[in-house]
Amino acid sequence: GGVMGGFGSGHFYRPAKATVEQSLTVEMRDFRKGIHSRSSGTFTWTWAGENKSSIGYFITWDTGGPTVTLHYRWDDQEDIRIPIRIRTTRTNFNGQRWWLICPLIVDGVACNRRVDKVHLPPGARYFGCRKCHQLTYQSCQEAHQTERMFSKVARELDCDLDIVHGIAKRLEKRATA
Repeated sequence: GGVMGGFGSGHFYRPAKATVEQSLTVEMRDFRKGIHSRSSGTFTWTWAGENKSSIGYFITWDTGGPTVTLHYRWDDQEDIRIPIRIRTTRTNFNGQRWWLICPLIVDGVACNRRVDKVHLPPGARYFGCRKCHQLTYQSCQEAHQTERMFSKVARELDCDLDIVHGIAKRLEKRATA
């Protein structure tokens, strides 16, 4: 048999995915009040203590319904205008829920997912859904770090991995309670 645990084995060397928390996020609720009035405005974020980002938007209507167009400068080099369609679905009791439609095209296929939020992760050029940008949540990364640590301990102690994972989950629940 070969040596286990060498470079690239398992997930130890896999780079962490970008997180939702690292991204600029725009939510459907940011536009809901202005949909019928065809409003416009600007969002401003302050991050890393002092850096500011601002994104303008305007809402237009055509036969397919409303569209919010985000406009911003990417990497101080390119002016971006990205139209994001807005659609509704019926809710119980004759209400309606508004959705953003992910505008990204991945591997030649339009996403078109109905989402409540679109994100612009570090280094990305366009806003899109969490799945298209392969974003995770910081809490998930932290949970997986704990899981990997306990797996390593189980291997070193030659314990049953299921037992160690059960203990790890109970400890995590205690830590968050």
